[in-house]
Order: sequence, then structure tokens, then C-alpha cells
Amino acid sequence: MGTLSLWIAFNVFILLLLALDLGVLHRHAKVVSLKEAAWWSVIWVVVALLFNLSMLLWYPAGAAGAVRQAKGLEFFFGYLIERALSVDNIFVFLVLFNYFGVESRFQYRVLFWGILGALVMRGAMIGAGVALIARFHWLLYVFGAFLVWTGAKMLFHKAEEVHPEHNPVLRLARRFLPITKNYEGEQFFVHRDRRWLATPLFLVLLVVETTDLAFALDSIPAIFGITRDPFVIYSSNVFAILGLRALYFLLAGIMPYFRYLSAGLSLVLMFIGVKMLAEPWLEIPILLSLGIVIGVLVFAVLASLAAALRERHLPAKVHIHGPGLATEIAGLVKELGSEDPAEREAAATALYEIGHALGEAAIEDWWRDHDLRGLVGRDSTVGIAVQPESFERVRASLGAPPLAEVPPDQDAQEFEIHFGPRVKLDILTTRTPGGDGAIARFLAKSGEGIQQVEFPTLNVDQATDLLRTRLGVQPVYPATHPGANGTRVNFVLAKTPEGKKVLIELVEETRLGSKDVRK
Repeated sequence: MGTLSLWIAFNVFILLLLALDLGVLHRHAKVVSLKEAAWWSVIWVVVALLFNLSMLLWYPAGAAGAVRQAKGLEFFFGYLIERALSVDNIFVFLVLFNYFGVESRFQYRVLFWGILGALVMRGAMIGAGVALIARFHWLLYVFGAFLVWTGAKMLFHKAEEVHPEHNPVLRLARRFLPITKNYEGEQFFVHRDRRWLATPLFLVLLVVETTDLAFALDSIPAIFGITRDPFVIYSSNVFAILGLRALYFLLAGIMPYFRYLSAGLSLVLMFIGVKMLAEPWLEIPILLSLGIVIGVLVFAVLASLAAALRERHLPAKVHIHGPGLATEIAGLVKELGSEDPAEREAAATALYEIGHALGEAAIEDWWRDHDLRGLVGRDSTVGIAVQPESFERVRASLGAPPLAEVPPDQDAQEFEIHFGPRVKLDILTTRTPGGDGAIARFLAKSGEGIQQVEFPTLNVDQATDLLRTRLGVQPVYPATHPGANGTRVNFVLAKTPEGKKVLIELVEETRLGSKDVRK
């Protein structure tokens, strides 16, 4: 289990690596490129493997070669399990950063301090787990049963969207901490008017820490199914966590391609749980266990890639449901501000296709009414809500298109962009972040994304009256409301067949094109 001097030396070594990382190599906030993330991912894996090989020479001190070889295998097995399970963290981190609208150049700093906190929390949890198992050996079977249950839940339960606003720590922080309205660069705290204020970036850090704590409740029991050696458990955890930042920037954009990895991880958890439960009667050699785990993970990755390649040869289909949709939309919103015109157009087209498909699915029942089919057109405009900083960035990248004239009583700014004859987007933001306006509330709850879908209507009052009397659908306003640029509008909160809510804006127009009217 290692001497006190070994524990001290190892932690000093890790702290030196972290100081070199943030204090020298990433001293200034910047966007981490894909190439840089790939290099750092390789570097952290190489460092972990070199440490693993070095254990064959010195750990445990004075032990025979066979014992050291076994400890080396245990470290590699534990590192592989922790590394694989950490992939789920990447998806959640992506959701959190998009929800809070954290700029890419500040994400590395949040992950650095989040990982530093995770090292402390996991060290405490591992120490507590070792002490409890030494005293109550039967806890191993509790851990085993917990892993089987967790794996089965992951495998058979439908994936759910992550909702950061439900995090209890976030709610407490917002209630008791004085917080600035806007981000203050890379600062977690600022001093103003003789008092310290937390920034929204500190809230992001809190949620990252509590999220990692939740993941640790799954991963740490799993490694107890591989080894009971505290040093091996701790060191393998540390090296897996150290590489998590680089892995995030490398894989964040391609996570949807690994659709079956979660199923593979669930099988791995169930296997380790069964291994722990069966330990008194059946001892599975570590090499066999390692081979089974590697085989399951490789098969899951290959199956995911094969499915992605197969879909490329199928007719294009817009996916408007699933736990990754909000993350995909938020990523596309950020690409709207790209300096590359082709990337901007691709992002705008994808956002339009998703928003249009959501709108179509939400008002599908309307087309059964002959009168509604004649009143409502199909040429939609998709409304994208963004934070004020993103609004200015996107607008600047598009040559500063003119702002729409919004009624003074409405807390909104907007401009419209077109890509070709079909793709039309309204870029929307709030004048008062954190206020009571519709867009401000949407951003506070859901982050940047598709806020509404607009359909042209010959007569808004007549359309909303038909919806009210024939379909039982209540509009947001009792009568037509003034909209941007002097238009007459009303809103309806509709649902897709799967139950996803979509805000539909009906905008009055004097005529609909021949292709615009429902037949």
C-alpha cells in the first residue's frame, strides 16, 4: 500500500505537473485547438504508461517480480476503467459549458481547478473506502451489487437530458452568494464596493465539482473490484483524471459518434460487480478480466463507428430527440460566430433543419384542419436565443446586419440572416440578462439554443381562434401582439408527439407563396 514517503513524493510529483500545466504552459486563457488537445492526450497517456512500467521496478519495495507484475497489471486495469468511465464526464461537461455559455478559452481553467478539487475529493473517498472495507469486508458485496444495479440502469433506462439548473449546490449558491450578472473574464471572484462577489464562472466550477463527485460514486467502487491496494487505486485515478481535460477538448465535438459506448461501459460495470459478488467462489484471473473489458469497449467503439458510417450512406434525416440534441444545438450556435463562412453556413443550415423539423412535428395535428392549412404557411424561420456576448460576436462575423425594430416594452434584440432561399434564422438576445423577459428566462433555464420557430400566417387572430375553438390550443396572448418591424404576432406552446415543447410564433403576412400553403 506504499510508505508515507512514497505517498508524499507521488503527490508532490502530481502537483508539480499541475503547476507546470497551468502556471507555465497554459498561463493565459486561450482556445485549445484540436491539434493541441490531441498532443496533450498522447502526452498524458504516455506519462501514465511510463509510471505504470516504472512500478515493475520499485513497487512494492522489496517484493518479488511476480508481485510487482501483478501490481502493474492492477494499475493498468484500474487506469483503463477510470479512463473509460470518464468519457461520460465529457458529455456532461459539454452540456454544462453550453448551458452557462462559457467561452472556449475559459473552459480549460474551469476544468483545471475542477480536476484539482476532484483529486482531493477522490483521495478522501478512496481513503474512506479502504478504511471501511478493512473493517467491514462485507461492504465489497454491497459495492458489487451497486455496480450491477448501476450498470443495468445505464443499459436499460432511456438516456435523459442533463439539467444543470436542478443541481442543489447551484441553487444554494445562487441563493446565498452575491454573484455578478456577467462573466468577468477568467476570474472566479471579483472585489467591488468593498466586498467580494462570485462570478458565473465560479458557479460553473461548483457544478463541475459536484458532477465529478456523482461520477466518482460509480467509478471508485468499480476499481475496488480490481485491487484493494490504496496506492494503486489512488494513482490510477489520478492519472485518469489528469488526462480528462485534453480528452474533453479532443472528443467534445465527436461524442455523438460514440453512441454505443455507454452500453459498453454499463456492461463493464456489471461484469466487475458480478466479479466482486462471485469472489468467494470464483476467482477470475486479472488478465482474463482485462481482456474481457478491453474486448467489450473495443466492440462498443467499433459498433458506434460502423453505425455512423452506415448513416452517412442513408438519406439525410434530422434527429430532433435524444439526450445529445441540446448539446449539438449549443455547439452549432457557437459555430455561427466562426470566421470561416463555410462553417457559418453549415451551422446555420443544421440549426434551421433541426428547428424546422421540431416546428413541423409540434404542429403536425394542425394540418388535419382544412381552414388552418389555408391560413398557415410552411416557410419557417428558426429563432436562436444567444447570450449578449454571442449575439455581438455572431453579428460581427456576418458584417453587422441591421437590427430589427423591437417594441420598446419587449426585452429583446434581434436580427435576421438568410443562407440561400430556404435557410432563415432570427438571432435573438436579451437586453437584461437574468431579467424576466421571455428570452432572458429561456437563456437562464436552457442556455443558448432554439427558442422558437416562426411560421407565416395570413390572419393571426383567425388562426389562433381556430386553434382555440377546434383544437383546444391556447395562445400565449389573448389577441394579436405587436412584433418586430411592425409585424402582428402571437405565440403558441406546442408539443411534438414525443412530448418536447416548442414555442411557435405565428407572424401575420399579407400573402403566402404558392409553395408555402399546405395542400
